[in-house]
Amino acid sequence: MTIPMKPFHFLYYSVCCLILLSGMLYSCQSQNPDRVILEKLDRTFNASKFYGPKIKRSEELLHADVKSMDKKELKEVFETAIFKKDTLAIFNSEGSLPTLFYIESTAAWGTRKLKPVKDFGYRYTTVSYNEEKDSVAILNGVSFPALTMAEDKNGEFAYLYALKTSKNKDDFQNIYNYLQNAFTKLTLQDDAGSGIKGWENKDFYYFLHKKNRREEQIFSFGEDEDDKPTTTDITDIRLEIYSKIYIQNMQQEQVYLPDYIPIIK
Repeated sequence: MTIPMKPFHFLYYSVCCLILLSGMLYSCQSQNPDRVILEKLDRTFNASKFYGPKIKRSEELLHADVKSMDKKELKEVFETAIFKKDTLAIFNSEGSLPTLFYIESTAAWGTRKLKPVKDFGYRYTTVSYNEEKDSVAILNGVSFPALTMAEDKNGEFAYLYALKTSKNKDDFQNIYNYLQNAFTKLTLQDDAGSGIKGWENKDFYYFLHKKNRREEQIFSFGEDEDDKPTTTDITDIRLEIYSKIYIQNMQQEQVYLPDYIPIIK
């Protein structure tokens, strides 16, 4: 026998379902499946879930038979960013570093024949990309075409490096302004290196690097020889974000970290 639901109970049930559904949708939309929204980054970010489809697509393209493709298919292959997944492990530094250990890919040239002290997790890297068209991460309206991210063996976020080569003078300033306004500024050591700025919140350390340079403009064949080549100002931008839990664990494990990262006591 079906018991009829009273109007008030039905309304209450409907509102509860709507709130639950809204929460689920917000959770799903807090990160874009194609790009990492760095303003919304938190410790629950699932690197393997984000990179999974990208790694699968990259492997399909790398093993594709290009001889059987038409021009449209070939164009898609050459214009698609390629990603790779490496296994990370802790190795003995054997006195070559100021710490006992360091983290590196087990597939790296210098570690392939070495036995790891212990496994750590995985690293996801953007191998090839189009500087002008690709965007795998974004912060305050500035897109990054290349992103390296690491997680431990439990799937916990460890760190990321977002890279960009920019001809727009406003890009670095927009990133700097956001970090300066959103987080607490760090006082870095004098020998940390010029151009490195640092900030923190309760979960992460943020470090912003830049290198200014000039790039010569390349002109098409047949231009007037009297035309002198011009140069363009370029800024290489590198944003690093480290989980404080990762930093604390690595310091306890005596694993090498960049000198500008503060010691967590």
